[in-house]
Amino acid sequence: MKNNKKAFTLAEVLVTMGIIGVVAALTVPNLIKNYQTQSLVTSLHKVYNEFSQAFERYLSDQRVETLTESDLGGGNANGIRTFMTDYFKIVNNCNGKYNYGSKTCFAESYGYVDSEDSTTIASTCNGTYTLASGAAICVDAFNNSNYVAIIEVDVNGAQGPNIFGRDFFQMYVKPDGTLYDQKWLDNNQKANFAKNNGSATGAFGQILNDNWQMNY
Repeated sequence: MKNNKKAFTLAEVLVTMGIIGVVAALTVPNLIKNYQTQSLVTSLHKVYNEFSQAFERYLSDQRVETLTESDLGGGNANGIRTFMTDYFKIVNNCNGKYNYGSKTCFAESYGYVDSEDSTTIASTCNGTYTLASGAAICVDAFNNSNYVAIIEVDVNGAQGPNIFGRDFFQMYVKPDGTLYDQKWLDNNQKANFAKNNGSATGAFGQILNDNWQMNY
């Protein structure tokens, strides 16, 4: 009996491989980008949870109703430093600077979502640290009726992408210990990535509002 099984020709195989290659070229970069974006949001959510739980425990330990009644009240810089060392596992202390000597907490410079420009961060904080999770933290205590502290966080430390609104965010601490984004409110509840806004983009507020999705 004759064997009538048919096989693909070389031309058909090459055409199929070409189609697969085109589809992969169009979809794989987006898949990788979406994965990287969600990974950054997941890391931000972890930092958010860590601080939320720490402030809740702190209020209980201090036996007060609000943080303004605690050792953090009145913009107490020493109070915020003690809070960090007592309630977090710190692997690196940069002594209030983004980078201190051989110690690196943050990247040397950061870029912008809507611009190819970048800027070097040279300011200081009440305390700068690298947490065990790898997140870099800058904390400042404030004597303000709306918030008692501001937290700047790079969710993966000095690693890339090092862009405001991608891996660098700013969170405000209410007197009741909850975290929110004052700049997002100031921008009429919309992130603003203009260069002159620096790190205060409102991106954290937008992500919170969008149920932990980075939709911008």
